[in-house]
Amino acid sequence: MAEVEELLDEVAVRMPTAAQVRVRGRRRTLRRRAALGVAVTAVVAGGAVWVGAPGGGAGREVRPAASPTANPFKVGGMVRALPPEEMPEAGKWHWKGDEEQDEPDLALPAVGEPDSCPGSYALRKVPNQVQYATSYYSDKGATARQRVTEYDSENAAGGEVARLRGVLAECGLRDHGTGVEHWSGETKSSSWLRVDVKRWGKWVSVVEVEAEESAR
Repeated sequence: MAEVEELLDEVAVRMPTAAQVRVRGRRRTLRRRAALGVAVTAVVAGGAVWVGAPGGGAGREVRPAASPTANPFKVGGMVRALPPEEMPEAGKWHWKGDEEQDEPDLALPAVGEPDSCPGSYALRKVPNQVQYATSYYSDKGATARQRVTEYDSENAAGGEVARLRGVLAECGLRDHGTGVEHWSGETKSSSWLRVDVKRWGKWVSVVEVEAEESAR
């Protein structure tokens, strides 16, 4: 969508695109929901924002293709966020953003917009976790988000992944079961949602892409 410019006292003012408004609105919604049931502690170190929240389980482990002896989510002691060009379908959506780190701490099963997979946003006690999240937007009507979460134990991480699979199936998504765990499909709100899941020990990465129905 073309940017709208207004001339006020000879100063050009650029209005946000619909996609940017959608991302900001989702952040506000998630912050309100997180405040209801999650205690948040933020730690800023070396330019990264870490967020913690206070609750177990077991499940099938899915390992990424990276080395099994090195944490694929940490490089040089820092959690690595996927840059826009490495997010799914970057060639189609041309993701924009600067790896912002202002997403709220969010229990793993919560995916998509709250009205897309409402069952995933149920308030509950969650395991202790430290989470790093970033989001991007597309002018074509889509948003993307990555969450890398560290749990206290492998059992806790496995339980959260198992819970996530359950809500993805309930939401109407299908597991394609090829290499990296990859789910996609039409949601309750008729948007299209893709969710990629990777696990390494007590670490879990969830990457989401959601597009408006009209953009598909």
